[in-house]
Amino acid sequence: MRDRMARGARVAWVLLATGACGTEAVGPDPALEPFVGTWDAVVFNVTADAPPNPVANLLTLGRFWISVEPSGQYTATLEWLGGFAEIGQLTVQNSTTLVLDSNTGPPAPSTYLFAMTDSLVLDGATEFDFNLHGTDEPGQAHMELVRRP
Repeated sequence: MRDRMARGARVAWVLLATGACGTEAVGPDPALEPFVGTWDAVVFNVTADAPPNPVANLLTLGRFWISVEPSGQYTATLEWLGGFAEIGQLTVQNSTTLVLDSNTGPPAPSTYLFAMTDSLVLDGATEFDFNLHGTDEPGQAHMELVRRP
């Protein structure tokens, strides 16, 4: 179950390219500036691709937030079953797409939109065990995040 939640958290950043290796320094990326900070999810839904398209509201399981550093390194946390943290790298591909590359799975592209300066919407493909039967199924994640002051 924890693995399924990890995939859900990865979506959030549904939700980032590879972290620094060896002794290389990771510096600030100007394209990442609008994403820097800690973001709290106010909406985190995953909708199954297959009919009848059930929707899972992951915030009923616990809070979700993501912290992004100027280098693009991020930590995404879902408070569920004692908490789960995912570490990875956020890369901005263009004016509408970012990629979350975590330490737990393949890179996850997402579309993004800044509804306001401190309000971010992310949408992207993911997998989730909608029936809680031990098998993840394809779905779409939708997250609305607000930057902490």
